[in-house]
Amino acid sequence: MELSIPMKVFAYWFIAIAIGLLFFRKETFSFNTNFDLRRKILLGASVAIVILNAFIYTNSTYDGGRSLDIASVLVFTFGNGIAETFMFYLFFVMGEKLAAMVTKNPWLLFASGMIFFMVYSGFIHALFWLDMLPEHVNQASPYKPLFMPTQILIAGSWALSFFWYRDLPSVFALHALVDLTMILNVKFSLFV
Repeated sequence: MELSIPMKVFAYWFIAIAIGLLFFRKETFSFNTNFDLRRKILLGASVAIVILNAFIYTNSTYDGGRSLDIASVLVFTFGNGIAETFMFYLFFVMGEKLAAMVTKNPWLLFASGMIFFMVYSGFIHALFWLDMLPEHVNQASPYKPLFMPTQILIAGSWALSFFWYRDLPSVFALHALVDLTMILNVKFSLFV
């Protein structure tokens, strides 16, 4: 018996949230209040990148005439924003820990974490989300070539937020904004 698309999404979120609560309880329920200049610049840059992403995504996708499902918008925005952030950071930490077996260099630790983060992100989007979402990419959009570079900027800013500050709550919010942009433009339902 094959699971429906919504059930696959909910199962993925359940696993991701369980993993997150197992490994990231401290980071989830405590907020690093150190807002030094570097963090303020990083958060400002992260917000600017999310806004850039919203523009590019909005101008590179179409909704196929689907109607907006408000319940799906709310559930997807917050559900995926939290669940997938946990999975990204699980892989980031795996990369950090593997690198830490051979080096203490912080930039090599970051680079290893970032590589693991991006490999997982590419894997989950290519092998899971592309099958879950209806057709939505406007191949003729002049903004489409900017999509991947913007995704790399997003990943880099989120990885730095975690690496320097172990900041999950801010990234939950930023990821939710990215997911909100996506579902408002693609207009798919989790409840069909």
